[in-house]
Amino acid sequence: MKIQIEELGWWQVAKAQKIDHETFNASAWSIETFWSEFSQRNRYYLAVNDENKELIGFGGIAFNGSDCDLQTMVIKKEHQGKGFGTKLLDELLLKVSKQKSQRVFLEVVSDNEKAINLYKSKNFQQVAKRANYYPNGKDALIMQLDLRSN
Repeated sequence: MKIQIEELGWWQVAKAQKIDHETFNASAWSIETFWSEFSQRNRYYLAVNDENKELIGFGGIAFNGSDCDLQTMVIKKEHQGKGFGTKLLDELLLKVSKQKSQRVFLEVVSDNEKAINLYKSKNFQQVAKRANYYPNGKDALIMQLDLRSN
């Protein structure tokens, strides 16, 4: 399947929230959170669309001074394991590079091995752990990609 990665459009926000809810359940963002995120000037969101222009994933970054945060990144479950998350992360990190950010931070559920391995493959390192961070009681790992030496 061919995909296209482009900026997330306002018309895709409801679909993005549905994918988020289907994937993350209790820790999914509300539609209000999506609109709040989408309206911020320091945010950059990308959509992953299939060949029919259907949204199958998305991700976003918040730029905060010299640092930035990977706010969210998700690929629909039926499309995971096909390299689409890697391509999305690569595109987000390209924007980070263009913005000359020095560090990228993210939070990931401690038992999400696929995501953790993806982030580690891009040189993210665990810098902290937040116990019982998510509504379901799971821990969050805080990971950082340090770009200051590049």
